[in-house]
Amino acid sequence: MVSSKKENILINLEIERSKINREKSRLVLDKALMLYFSFLILGILGFINGYVTPKILNLMILMSFGVLVVGITPYFITMRKEEKNLDNLIRNARR
Repeated sequence: MVSSKKENILINLEIERSKINREKSRLVLDKALMLYFSFLILGILGFINGYVTPKILNLMILMSFGVLVVGITPYFITMRKEEKNLDNLIRNARR
């Protein structure tokens, strides 16, 4: 009984850690999306109003894609890792 109680506590802690990791990666993704749209909106508005040249607009669009890639990559890596951890927990719990 005691060992199963310990196992339940450990599993619950592992699930909580998984939730925290997912939340952190989602926060990074949210910030990256916000920066992505900010770059696009500022670049387009600046171009329309004549403050930004076409060369700078292209640079801002490329930078926005770079920000998006930097934000999405940790999200996908974390999700894949956490999915594997949860699959292992489920597999071990079925034994």
